[in-house]
Amino acid sequence: MAEDSTELSHRRALIGRCLGAAIVLGAMATGAWTWHLNFVRPRTNDAMVRANIVGIAPEVSGRIVELRVEDNQKVKQGELLFVIDPRPYRARLAQARADLLKTEKEVEALQAATASAEARIGQLGHERDSAAAEIVRLQAEYDYQRQYLRRIEPLLAKNYVTADRVKEARSRRDAALAAVTQARAKEQASRKALTEAGRDHARAESLVAQFDGVNARVEAARAAVTAAELDVEYCYVKAPFDAYVTNLNTREGEFAKTGSEIFALVDDRHWYAIANFKETYLRSIRPGQETEVFLVGYPGKRFRGVVTGIGWANYPDNTKQQGVLPEVQRTLNWVILASRFPVRVEILDRDPAFPLRMGMTAFVTVRDRPADARP
Repeated sequence: MAEDSTELSHRRALIGRCLGAAIVLGAMATGAWTWHLNFVRPRTNDAMVRANIVGIAPEVSGRIVELRVEDNQKVKQGELLFVIDPRPYRARLAQARADLLKTEKEVEALQAATASAEARIGQLGHERDSAAAEIVRLQAEYDYQRQYLRRIEPLLAKNYVTADRVKEARSRRDAALAAVTQARAKEQASRKALTEAGRDHARAESLVAQFDGVNARVEAARAAVTAAELDVEYCYVKAPFDAYVTNLNTREGEFAKTGSEIFALVDDRHWYAIANFKETYLRSIRPGQETEVFLVGYPGKRFRGVVTGIGWANYPDNTKQQGVLPEVQRTLNWVILASRFPVRVEILDRDPAFPLRMGMTAFVTVRDRPADARP
């Protein structure tokens, strides 16, 4: 009996040691698994499905005459959403086109006037040069007649010449002087006419407004036509991308103002999960890593995703600003909670049977492999 009791004691001690070792090994395995989950494959249940939202606002003001969509409707890129009354803008376009034609005709007339002024300047310049040359010729003639008179006047007293001949010489001198005076007046008139023609040409050029082959007035009129054409085009508001209509609370007859949003579009091209991870996990998260996204609304369904970015800023909730000085609380909690930073995860797998909706609650697990590495 004593031997059986001793053997039973040894067995119990051995079983106790094995149980203790199993507990220690289990604790170590549990710790390693927990570390693996938290730092190798970090996970968070603080996540939400997001999509890009674009407010749709008209670029022209007017009354809505057609509304082609309903709230929560899916639309394709380029699909007509609504129409602003285009009649006032079409009238402005017609007026702009008429103004363009009128401006082009006026510029053509001014260009013709400019060409005529240039021809006039050339003609007057030729006349001025001719008058100057005539002055030189007549001045030479006058100088000759004056010198000839000086030579024959002394001969009259000696009866070498007759009085009629001297009188004729004086007449020729006076006629030559009158011709010189008349030629100078004509040359001066030509100069004045040339100056006035130059001013007229400058005025015509300023009205034409032609610079380096481009007419400013015509280009301004064409720009007005282009702006009017854009306004007519803006009357027809189309979807910029595939999206869902949301927050539509208007009908035909509503007056839409430029820049005032009428409804919003949820971009259906890219869907994201914004997951808030503790800062202690950020060392294990990198852009390009594959993720697993679980949505509370679809139990048992998993979505494959990829990390596209990690937030760089997080506003502290225990710091306030008073003027230019920070307001710091005097008390400090003994339990310090790690800050959370948003991690953007793009959802890659789309299933029409499980449509994504903005605001859905999500659980996100980051896997330790790139998104393009399939098992």
